[in-house]
Amino acid sequence: MDRPVDPLALETQVCFALSAASRAMVSLYRPVLEPLGLTHPQYLVLLGLWEDAGAGRTTTATGLAGRLYLDPGTLSPLLKRLEQQGLLERRRSAADGRVVEVHLTEAGRALRSEAVEVPGRVVAASGLGLDDLERVRAASAAVISAAHRDAAPTVDP
Repeated sequence: MDRPVDPLALETQVCFALSAASRAMVSLYRPVLEPLGLTHPQYLVLLGLWEDAGAGRTTTATGLAGRLYLDPGTLSPLLKRLEQQGLLERRRSAADGRVVEVHLTEAGRALRSEAVEVPGRVVAASGLGLDDLERVRAASAAVISAAHRDAAPTVDP
């Protein structure tokens, strides 16, 4: 006779699986990002900035915080540290002084050419195939979407 599964068993919790998987994935990034002088959160900030720069969009701190699902108070120290590293500049918008624009410096743009190897190195370190990782990414995106169904990321006009 099978015993019922304990609904509070750690191994049955989606939150535990996602939390542990997140820490494991970040630990794969750490040695790859270290030579670039970046932490994983800083890398995510730069990914957003590189994407916007490539599309010719101006990045605002509020818009970036929304895209990264970060509180602006959490993003601010990341931006400050990246600014101290000479990778970006924060400036008040000429059109609206309440808006903080975030601009890559030449060093920040140049770092992209080194960072382009990061995804491949992380894939190799994971030991998983691209199909497996794409399924994980898609499932994670679905969880994010479900969790933020009523709160879309902030997009500045």
